[in-house]
Amino acid sequence: MPLLPYARTGTTVQITFVRHPDAPDRIYVVRDDGTEVSWSFPSYGEGLPHDLVHLLLERRFGLRQGFWGRVADGVDVARINAAANREGGKGKYAGFGDDLRELYLAEALAGAPWSLAELDDAALLQMLHAQVSSTGAPAPALSVALVTEIRAELEAVRQRWRAQAPKGALRFEFP
Repeated sequence: MPLLPYARTGTTVQITFVRHPDAPDRIYVVRDDGTEVSWSFPSYGEGLPHDLVHLLLERRFGLRQGFWGRVADGVDVARINAAANREGGKGKYAGFGDDLRELYLAEALAGAPWSLAELDDAALLQMLHAQVSSTGAPAPALSVALVTEIRAELEAVRQRWRAQAPKGALRFEFP
């Protein structure tokens, strides 16, 4: 079955991140239209799952065409990743849509080393400016104070995630 092209519908989603002691951790998504999708990911141990960092930052910056906006609108991440692994090449993530600028912006934000204690907030801000400017998407307003605030939010959620060990779940909504 071919992958459906990305189409914006404005759907909201309930997202559950589940820790498993003896299996890969999982994400379960239920859209408000009743459709569901899930996928597994390797455990990050005490660290936040990368897709959870995406969720927190995309909500914070109001990104609606990043990773989670596309999942809300019907993208099946597991199918796209499987197709990308089979096909390879420049267009391997075409299932995410044509205009990927906001997805790249979301990835630049989520991929930053937010929890790296050796990097102070000003240095992280500098790094964020460089990463964000390379995406081609309009840059969100960033400041040292905002970086400090986001780091505190991420740490609070990390503590909640850590408390779920060895098995437990955290639920969120997007947007």
